[in-house]
Amino acid sequence: MVSSFKNKRVLITGASGFIGSHMVRRMVKEGAKVFILARQDSDLWRISYLKDSVEVYTCDIRNALQVDICINKIKPDYVFHMAAYGVDSRQKDYLVAAYTNIIGTVNLLNSLKAVGCTKFLNAGTCMEYGDKDKPIKEYEPLEPLNIYGSTKASAGILAHQIAAENNIDIVTLRAFGIFGEAEGSHKFFPHIILSILNGKDVELTSCEQYRDYCYIDNIIDGFVLAALNNEAKNEIFNIGSGNISPLKDYVNLIFSHMGAKTEPAFGVVPHRSRDVWRPQPDITKIQTKLKWEPKVSLEDGLAITINWFKQNKAKYEDAGR
Repeated sequence: MVSSFKNKRVLITGASGFIGSHMVRRMVKEGAKVFILARQDSDLWRISYLKDSVEVYTCDIRNALQVDICINKIKPDYVFHMAAYGVDSRQKDYLVAAYTNIIGTVNLLNSLKAVGCTKFLNAGTCMEYGDKDKPIKEYEPLEPLNIYGSTKASAGILAHQIAAENNIDIVTLRAFGIFGEAEGSHKFFPHIILSILNGKDVELTSCEQYRDYCYIDNIIDGFVLAALNNEAKNEIFNIGSGNISPLKDYVNLIFSHMGAKTEPAFGVVPHRSRDVWRPQPDITKIQTKLKWEPKVSLEDGLAITINWFKQNKAKYEDAGR
């Protein structure tokens, strides 16, 4: 079957990041003409093996003029907007968060209104909702607890308003926990896996918080379905497995899969202030409207992820990764 993205002009922001790099890989596989916007200092190690299959434009999305020049040259059919600041909890600069997440998003849509675009796919986050004590539906009030969640919520509201005013189809997917190959070493699964591989103690909080973790390829499938569904216009979808478990359960599962001979050190690290405790997505809408279901199970995704980290451990010798 011929890919629906074959020879389509696809622009991906945040291609140097975890989710964006997987989207690049998927679009290259689909036969799209892939363009990425990357800052001068971006580390493109995640997609270095695809460098001959993508066209890189040096551009900071915070700079309206740079964005305008690039958009007018690329004239994308689809935009997957995955660039963000604050995914790493160590990123706490309020101004950088506002300029990247809010102004960057506005700059993209402001330029796209003049060139036309089949659809704008916006990567949202469960952090927009804040802490809820029941499964979260898309219409729940947005009550973010950190600068990442608040700027992403603001960006999403602006993006949908600007897109609607300019007849640009837009879909936001608010992802919950994601894991997979090439995720940053500071994130939960890689921290545990790399610590075990390097013979280090796995120091953690009590890990009593609940989380929904879904394998990266399932999330990418959701974005692809949203892009190709002509009925999905000005929509917001939660995406995740729909099931939550204590973090402790995921830790024990990783230790079991890796045959670790040590025990995790629970309670050594203090909890983050203003953490969320039970972010559970109600995924009825994406299941119903996009016919999306996670194809790769937690167990299978974990096996793939662990195997990748075993083979690529040396890539993480750079402290910034």
